[in-house]
Order: sequence, then structure tokens, then C-alpha cells
Amino acid sequence: MIVLNDIVAVLSIISSVVSIILAVSAIWFSRRVEERLKKNFQRLKGVMDENHERTKEVLQNMNHEADDIKKTVYESQEELRETLDDIMDKCNITDK
Repeated sequence: MIVLNDIVAVLSIISSVVSIILAVSAIWFSRRVEERLKKNFQRLKGVMDENHERTKEVLQNMNHEADDIKKTVYESQEELRETLDDIMDKCNITDK
């Protein structure tokens, strides 16, 4: 019976050591995964910030181009109106 108690005690110690090793391995693995996730998150955040800045630049350029287009259209309308007024004056056409 003493031998059986010794075997149970040895098995208990071995299982405790194995449990500790598994727990340490799990903690180590989870820390590695956490570090990898942090690096991936930082990379993704950097890419998103860069894309956000690029989008702002594109929208700003579009606003400038839209302003230029409006100015050009307005100037063309003014020229057309002046040309029509000149034609009406030269041909003695009055507004109805």
C-alpha cells in the first residue's frame, strides 16, 4: 500500500509540473499573439491615417477644381451674354 501511495504522490507531482508548464506556455503564447495583434493594429492604423490624409488632399483638390470650373463657366456666360448683347445692338433687336 505504501508503494501505491508513492506512485500517486509521484503522479500528482508530475501532473502538477506538467500543468505549470502548460500554463506558462499558454501565457507565453498569448503574449506573442498580443504583440503580433498590436503590431498589426499599429500598421493598420498607420495605413488608415495615411489614406485619410490622402482623401482629404483629394477632396481639397476637387474643391479647387470645382471653383476653377465655376469661374470658367461664369466667365464664359459673361462673354456669351456680351456677344449676344452686341449682336442684338448691331441688328437692332430689342428684348420682348
